[in-house]
Amino acid sequence: MSSFVRKIISVAACAVLAAIFVVVMTFAAPTVAVAPETYGEITYYDVTHTPDGESISDLATAVIGEDVTATRIADYITLNKITKVNYVADKFVHPGSFGADVRIVDLTKPFEFAERGTLIFVIMNLDPWHEDFDKQVAALSQFRIGDYLHFSLSLPMVFSAANVYDGANLVARHGEIADYDFIEFTTAYDKRTEKFSAEASATTIDLTFYTRRQAMNVYRVVTVHYQSSGTAYSGIRDVPYIGTESAVAGLHENSQNLLIIFAILAVVALGVLIVLSLLKRTREFVSAIVWIAGISVMLLARFVLRQTTTLPILWSAIAVAAPFAAIGGALLALGVRVKKVRVDYVCAALAFSGVLLAFVCPFAPFIAARNMQIVCAVIKSVCVVALWAFVVLATMKKSAADNYLKTCCVALIAVAATASLFLPNVYPVIYNSVFWLCAAITIMMFVGVFIVFNETEKANSYLTKNLHLEVERQTEDIKAMVAERDNLLRFVSHDMKKPLSNSVALIGTLIDREKDGEQVKALSIVKQNTARVITNLSEIGDYARFNYIAEPSRVADLRDICAELYAFHKPDCEANGVVLKNTVDKHCKAFVKRQGLSNAVSNIIINALEHAECKTITLSVRAERTRVVLCVTDDGRGIDTSSDLFKPYSSDNKPDTGGVGLYICKNIVQSMNGELTYSSERGNTVFSMSLLKA
Repeated sequence: MSSFVRKIISVAACAVLAAIFVVVMTFAAPTVAVAPETYGEITYYDVTHTPDGESISDLATAVIGEDVTATRIADYITLNKITKVNYVADKFVHPGSFGADVRIVDLTKPFEFAERGTLIFVIMNLDPWHEDFDKQVAALSQFRIGDYLHFSLSLPMVFSAANVYDGANLVARHGEIADYDFIEFTTAYDKRTEKFSAEASATTIDLTFYTRRQAMNVYRVVTVHYQSSGTAYSGIRDVPYIGTESAVAGLHENSQNLLIIFAILAVVALGVLIVLSLLKRTREFVSAIVWIAGISVMLLARFVLRQTTTLPILWSAIAVAAPFAAIGGALLALGVRVKKVRVDYVCAALAFSGVLLAFVCPFAPFIAARNMQIVCAVIKSVCVVALWAFVVLATMKKSAADNYLKTCCVALIAVAATASLFLPNVYPVIYNSVFWLCAAITIMMFVGVFIVFNETEKANSYLTKNLHLEVERQTEDIKAMVAERDNLLRFVSHDMKKPLSNSVALIGTLIDREKDGEQVKALSIVKQNTARVITNLSEIGDYARFNYIAEPSRVADLRDICAELYAFHKPDCEANGVVLKNTVDKHCKAFVKRQGLSNAVSNIIINALEHAECKTITLSVRAERTRVVLCVTDDGRGIDTSSDLFKPYSSDNKPDTGGVGLYICKNIVQSMNGELTYSSERGNTVFSMSLLKA
């Protein structure tokens, strides 16, 4: 089977299996049961406040299903969700009451909540006069502790500040509502808040119901007073859950754990992709970085929205905008062109415009936000169509047959984006098929980036090994060339010095026999030049014999080297009436070629002794930040700094009359990553060797 066929099968399998998974999760997977709306009537005290601050209570009756909505504990199973709420706009109703303006709101449908208002949840107790009362009590045994039935009610985040009452008791405060006087609603808390302060969080309340007929409370009322910033995200945007304490707690814990686990995996994959991009200096992973960043941010935002936050609208905006970023990254991944036009760039730009629009939605008023959501849905639909087209084109393109993982990930993103167009945002995430598709993409990317990282490491290992072999081969070649050069230099030095030495002797004999002064002068010049050539050949021979370039650099103490040089040259200096001083009395380590450095310093000392007409030669060392400088200083006649003494046969007296000594010294110092320089004025000439500090 060819790689092209395998790619078609892989991508098709990913897309089909993902689609089947979405269908199964939507129609066959278990979900949280909806608590059915009960029937009957509720008698309550309608509490109103006069302008003088007095409270007036009137007995009132409300019909369940018409005036108000309520659920009954007899209909509860282990875990239930409440999909309807009683709502009063622009007014804070007294806890336990309903008010004349109460209306029933279906939480599964979009609804425009006012900037402030009251949410009321009613839970009815068992009917004590029902003929099956005992059976109903027995059926609720999982909730029973002693003579009481305990139910855990979990209220979702309310935007953006809320005070929660169980009956007349204040049980939770989130943020602060402006101009709110608690004494009007409860006698147990005497405080007044003046300014609005946002803070949103879920609230869990333990509701207890007495099971003895003679003293049963008929119903429990949970009242929520809220205030928002007047945007589309006002009031409540999710459904409450009620059931056993363990079931409700497990519901939220499982969702939070899944969100944070896959968010961490996505962030790790994102970090590895960024590192790989920087190390390889490639744009290959940019699209994957964009879509995995979108998934990471979405999961993190969903997790934060399950905690306490002072920026609930901001995190909601991030949560709804991040999927568009993931879609934009997926559109960039396959690099589709039509007649040299980057169609993928155009579609990605459309997706990123969806990011901005979706981000603004939660901050806009309800009507504007609804229109923006329609535009976002259109943008997402166009992007989904483009995604599927790109996946088909990439799959059928033979030149891209090796790009399995990227195409499969894009196919999964296309399935997830398609599902999000038709399915609501389901909570808990364990029942959310789009979440699981994002989790699958995260796992694929997490595994994929480490496969790429491992392959990169293997390639680097092979490259390093090959480079080592190549360096070793080239090193051997260089050593052979250096050895051949040294042999040639030794041969030239030895074989040319012998006849030249004989020539010097013969010229000396001729000088002794010659009576003509002009001839003696000419022969003396010839003898002097021949002697200079012999000296240069000797230096070349020494250079070839010691092979300073091949000598390895090691850590050495300059104090010891200077002490050895002082002891070696002191007798010659004294014989010529020159004082040699060694001022290096402290340990100073450098990374040098010891033999080469010693010979270079010796050459400079001998040059000063023979040509500088000095009285004192001084050895000194000074330490700098990363280097050590060894100096040889004399107090002689100085050197003409306009000439380059480090060129072969250069001299400060006459051109082409010098030797190669300083040229060799400079090469030796440079071979140990050092630098040889000089400065001179009459009475002070300094040769400085800047060496690596060890």
